[in-house]
This record gives sequence, structure tokens and C-alpha cells, in this order.
Amino acid sequence: AALEYFNIYSLFALSQQVFGFLIENPIGWIIVLVFSGAAFLLNKGFFAQNYYPENFDRKTIRKQAETQNFTFMERFGKIGEIISLEMKLVLRHKRTKNVLYTAVLFLLYGLLFYPSDMYKENDAMLMFVAIFVTGIGMILFGQWIINWEGSYFDFLMTRDIDTQSYIKANYFLLLSLSIISFILTTPYFLFGRDILINHSVAFLYNAGVNIHVYLFGATFNTKRLELSKGSAMNMQGVSYKNFIIMIPLLVVPMGLIGIFSLFSAKHIALIILAVLGLAGIVFWKQLLEITEKQFLRRKYALCEGFRKKE
Repeated sequence: AALEYFNIYSLFALSQQVFGFLIENPIGWIIVLVFSGAAFLLNKGFFAQNYYPENFDRKTIRKQAETQNFTFMERFGKIGEIISLEMKLVLRHKRTKNVLYTAVLFLLYGLLFYPSDMYKENDAMLMFVAIFVTGIGMILFGQWIINWEGSYFDFLMTRDIDTQSYIKANYFLLLSLSIISFILTTPYFLFGRDILINHSVAFLYNAGVNIHVYLFGATFNTKRLELSKGSAMNMQGVSYKNFIIMIPLLVVPMGLIGIFSLFSAKHIALIILAVLGLAGIVFWKQLLEITEKQFLRRKYALCEGFRKKE
């Protein structure tokens, strides 16, 4: 492209001559057919000498088994084992799969706001959208991060899994979902520099603040979820606690942005949110220790609550 732009060498002119010759002259068609036939014969000869069906089938079966059982996570020890259980849970149950599909759809949520001139001056709403789309995976799964396991929570507590590993596994799972959501929403950067900044700050806030809020808040929700049912119009397992937790998640950053925007100081609010997020990322171990102690205090209440079926 640079050679073309500075008129050093034109690949366009060269390709025009080559393809023009192939299209306009009969010999060009013959050349194309000859090369295509030669490529076919070479590939056929290679596979005839090197293709062994039993080996290919064995590799395919092994790869499918490893992927389905997530055995590759075992290299991370107990934390990997717990994450593997979580991933299998998501893919095996109707409700969790519906949540996964919903998360993918909500990645497009920004298209309702960013192209519209109506919201370009509404900094608080744009921050809401940024936090929502960059953390949609964490938001949808995080509000029930412990409740998902309600049906076998007693069994999980009898396993040789320490509380620290359990909390860390949930932390890394939510962090991974947040990172994936952020990466998948990078095309929104095409809407301008402000969107790029909002998304970057929102990701830091999600990764450093909201994850810990979700993990800590999850210890208060003792309602068991029925995973065999779909999530559409299904309020089973939902309580007022799911809505209270939205205050630090969305209301606080929106309010902060809105207040500072009144004084044309939105950048100060962005800095505050980014610093809070970075602090949460840096001191993640200390924050998880607080959640771990809270989980130990609430563990038996969770077990008792999950035994009750609605």
C-alpha cells in the first residue's frame, strides 16, 4: 500500500496486466487449467502416500475428548479443575447455555447507542454502555457465580478443594470472561477516540472493582438455580440482591461521570475509575482474601439455601 501511495511501484498495474492477459486470451485459460490440474494431482499424490485414516481418526477423537472434558485445564492444578467443572456446567445445561447466547447477543448492544447523535453528549449513558458491553460475560455469569453450582454445592464442599482455590478459580473465570468481552468489542473503537477511552476505563473498572463486588456479593445469594430450565422469562433464583449489586456495578460509575460532566471535567471521573480499577487489579490477592473470609462465614448458609428447591 505504501509503495502504491508514494508511486514507487504499482502492484495494481501489474495485477491488471496479469489478470487482463488471463481473461482476454485463450492461452490464459489454458494456463489456469493446467496449473489447477497440476495442483490437484500433487495434493492427491501427497495424501495417497501419507494419509492413514486410523491415525487421523485417533487424533480427532483424542482432541474432541480433551476439548469436551477440558483436560487441558488440569495443568493448572485445583484451580484449573474447578474452572473445568464450571466450563462443563455452562455447556451442559440449558439455562447456562442460554445465558451464554444472550451474552454474545448483548455484545452488539453498543450499536444501539454509538451511531446515534442522541447519546453523543450523554457521557453517563456512554459509560454505562461501555461497562455493560466490555463486561457482559462477567455480568451475566457473575451474578450467579456460586448459585450455578447450587445443585451439587454440598458435593463440591466435600472435595479436597480449599476455599482459596475455589475463590481464585471463580475470579480467574470472571476475569477471562471480561477479557474476552473486551477483545470482542474492540471494533467499537472505530466510533472514535472517546469510545476507545471509555471502553479501556470500563474494562479496568470491571476487572478491578466489579469482579470483586460480584464475588463478595455472591455469598449473600442463597437461592438455588434450576439449570434444566431456560433463562428466558425465568425469574427462578432471582432476588432483590441481584439488583442491589447493580449499584456499584453501574450506578456508581454513571453517577461519577454524570457529576463531573456537569463541570466539564469528565476526564477526572475517568481517571478516578481507572485508578480504582488498577488498584483492584494490583491488590487482587488481598481483596480475594476478604472474599474468602466472607465465603467461610457464609458457607453453611449457602449449603442450607441450596438444598431448598423452589
